[in-house]
Amino acid sequence: MKLFPDMSDRRFTPALLLGVIIAFSSFSAAAFRIHCKEDTVIVSRLLSLAAEHGGSLGERCVFAARQLEGIPWSAPLDNDTSGTIYINMHGLDRMGFVNTVMALAEASMKKQPSVKEFVNSLESVSRRKGVDEGFASQLIYGADWIVDNVYRGHLKEMTEYVGGGGFKAKTLDHVTRNKEDYPALRDSTVYDKVKMMEMGYRSHRIPHLKKQSAGNKSLHELMQNGDIIMMLSPEFDYDVYDMGIIEMKGGEPYLIHISYENGKVTEDPYPLSRLFKIESQHFYGYRWLRPTE
Repeated sequence: MKLFPDMSDRRFTPALLLGVIIAFSSFSAAAFRIHCKEDTVIVSRLLSLAAEHGGSLGERCVFAARQLEGIPWSAPLDNDTSGTIYINMHGLDRMGFVNTVMALAEASMKKQPSVKEFVNSLESVSRRKGVDEGFASQLIYGADWIVDNVYRGHLKEMTEYVGGGGFKAKTLDHVTRNKEDYPALRDSTVYDKVKMMEMGYRSHRIPHLKKQSAGNKSLHELMQNGDIIMMLSPEFDYDVYDMGIIEMKGGEPYLIHISYENGKVTEDPYPLSRLFKIESQHFYGYRWLRPTE
């Protein structure tokens, strides 16, 4: 059962609201930004439910993703002037959804799950080297997000464990190429930091699996609950079309993601192979990742 079956119907008890005051007392004012105080209550409740649910990290990822069903898509926050951690449980972008799921799952496994642990986990998975240093520290490109999180032990790249895939070389420089769309880049120091990061992704070889492989039973036997699928954009300077969390049902993988069709977090009604056929024209391949404990 989802925590919020209807996103317009959220009722909170005085005891839960008291949790907001307690949670805020753990942070300095500049530690992170928050959409509204209700979001702190939501995170606290989700952590409590996930901890009670138990299970492996992957199983908790599925549980957390299911609890977020119904939250609408919102424009990415990577183009604001601050770029610091922003908690918003009323709207998520596609990479933000996966980061939030991972942070909820990881924080729920702590001895004493708390909003502070959630923020720490969110910072760790969404910022380069796990440190929030403003706009330039955000992991905006899929390849950058994977490299950083694999290196620090949050993820395992599964893509190359399956034969029949390939590589596509791209220069990932969408942000500085479109600097007028990113107010933070008006600061020359921030611009230089982002440009330097992008230099590491010139002619970057991106591994991918063929779309057709999603129907292979041998692949289904290897996939697990909580695995992450990243569908790769054909854009020449960017690499993410969609991202989501795998739930295995009846031996087949289904994707929980922010649906392009209805604009909110949902478990797709079609198995992954069917979803890929429907979305085929929008991406050229995919990467398969696994959260690690």
